[in-house]
Amino acid sequence: MRRVWMAAIMLCLLLALPANAQDGLDLPTELYVLTNAGQVQQYGLGAAGVRVVTPEDEYIIDFAVAPDSNWIAYRSEGGLTLYNIYAQVSADLEGDRAGLPPFRGRGETMTWSPQGDALVYTTDYGARVYFNGNNSFLDLPQGAFEQVIWSPSGEFLAAGAENDIWWFYRREANTLTLTGALPSSQGVAWASGAEVVFAPADGGVFGLNLGAANQQSQLLDSSAVYTLPMMLADGRVGVFKQESAESGAGTLVAINLQTLESEALGQSAVELNGLRWAPGGQLLIALRGGVLALVGPANGAGFALPVADAVAYSWGPPLLERVGGAALPTAITFVTGDANDVQQVWRLPEDGSSPLPITQAERDVTAYAVSADGAALVYATGDTLWAQRDNAAAQLEQFAGREIRAIAFHPDGRTIAFAVVNTAENPEGGLYLRDISSGTATPLLRNGPAGEAAFQPPFYDPVQFAPNVNALLVSVDDGSTTSLGILDLNTTGSGLIRLGDFDTGIWLRDGRVLAFGDGVRSDAPSAQQILTVINPADLTRREVGRIAAPERILTVREVANGLVRLALGSTEAGPRALSIVDVDITAGTLTPPLLGGFMVNPMLSIDGGWLAGQTHADGPLTLRELSSRQQVVLAEPPRVTVVRW
Repeated sequence: MRRVWMAAIMLCLLLALPANAQDGLDLPTELYVLTNAGQVQQYGLGAAGVRVVTPEDEYIIDFAVAPDSNWIAYRSEGGLTLYNIYAQVSADLEGDRAGLPPFRGRGETMTWSPQGDALVYTTDYGARVYFNGNNSFLDLPQGAFEQVIWSPSGEFLAAGAENDIWWFYRREANTLTLTGALPSSQGVAWASGAEVVFAPADGGVFGLNLGAANQQSQLLDSSAVYTLPMMLADGRVGVFKQESAESGAGTLVAINLQTLESEALGQSAVELNGLRWAPGGQLLIALRGGVLALVGPANGAGFALPVADAVAYSWGPPLLERVGGAALPTAITFVTGDANDVQQVWRLPEDGSSPLPITQAERDVTAYAVSADGAALVYATGDTLWAQRDNAAAQLEQFAGREIRAIAFHPDGRTIAFAVVNTAENPEGGLYLRDISSGTATPLLRNGPAGEAAFQPPFYDPVQFAPNVNALLVSVDDGSTTSLGILDLNTTGSGLIRLGDFDTGIWLRDGRVLAFGDGVRSDAPSAQQILTVINPADLTRREVGRIAAPERILTVREVANGLVRLALGSTEAGPRALSIVDVDITAGTLTPPLLGGFMVNPMLSIDGGWLAGQTHADGPLTLRELSSRQQVVLAEPPRVTVVRW
């Protein structure tokens, strides 16, 4: 009987929709559904389909998808866990202290702050907050909450309890302070970072400014009862005007917050029981008897989703705009598969046009470099080195059974340095120099202990040629540590001038080296990364800044003489928006950080104005203009690696 009843509901909902709505699921963003089996399913967009995004051996009780779409937090009987959907790695945050949600299905019982640096989840005594920056926790013991909602800026948190009571907290660093409460509101909507719209049970719609001593303003008079306020896509507030105080149905009304003019948008009354707004305010969603249905807010027309055993659901973060190309300061290259799934180098032009492959290799491209003027390309297919100009490729050299791992171009556009990784069977390997137009490769440094042909450290990689002298910055892998050194290419056999243990470094425009980190490879990174400027002429060094853990330098670019820009990530498990910091290496000062959005493997553009990376490891290319904070994702191809400006 239950199956028949459910089928009847789904059929009625389908018939109520316009025909074109049945062609596919036009969701505002990805939908995540917790099933009765304790698994979280992702309903992707387009041809993405449905997939399970939590470990099969876990029984999930509630969850929250992070704003980077990579991490998911969930509670099980074992406690609170972070899980990376794509890397499939997890980190346990706490055990029994995480508690369990006292209610489900009435709102978000767990949610991330917009920047991914805090996670709040409901408990039987109120709520608990995890700060994803210093691994600390905070309790909010005001009573059992049904749902929690961060403001768009992350400065405030709203927590809804039974009987439509709402509590508001102001966040400052790793603390939350109770700053206000509402004895009654049938839902709330954040109109800005500090302003909330609420609808009390005795009628009317009001605004509450938490940033101005909780000042209230009346938006609609109290002659009618309203419910479910929501910010609509056009900037107005949508709210349902109930037919009566006891009625479970209402019609949609839009309020202009500037003029306080209201407009009836509803064509008919909508049954409101169990409805919640979907992101963007263009749809509602209902969970009834395990079935999820999308509902039109103006006419109540519904469309049942192919879900019959849902116990809770949540939406992913807002989608990035999908683009075919972008107007960029310089072109971008990356590696992805061609029509035959052979990995090729592709080029995304700076004029906004779509990317195209620029190599036609028969085997996968495993390493590549492009000259500064873009005229020459050198790439490796396993053990073979190739050079390409004017779309014509020629084989340069082959290193049988050994992999060419890294390639760097000299500013002259003719000379390259590259690393060959030796093996136990083929022990000859190391760092080589070559003119791409003639001759053969010249060995510079040999992998392994001095005088031995063995597959042992040290291993050498080219980092960058100097801008004003004939020298090469080299990274040295000693097994447990990494260090930097300089090779003077004018003096044969001069040997490597060691600079010390560092994670990596870059040449500055004046011929000095900026190095950072301590080079220690371990699961417990050092408490800070020290930025050091080194003068190769006399090896004098000066500290110019420190980056404290858990922040870590991901990419560096000198954007003006003596001004270096850093993009910082985090060593902690979980999401964290990138921070962009400028370092004046003369004064030794750091600017306050700017937000760099969410991406993995970021690369700063040559002028420092853009970031390019991936939405997730092996995911599509994403681009962010730092001045406008506008971020987009390349529609095609769906997967890229080895991104270069």
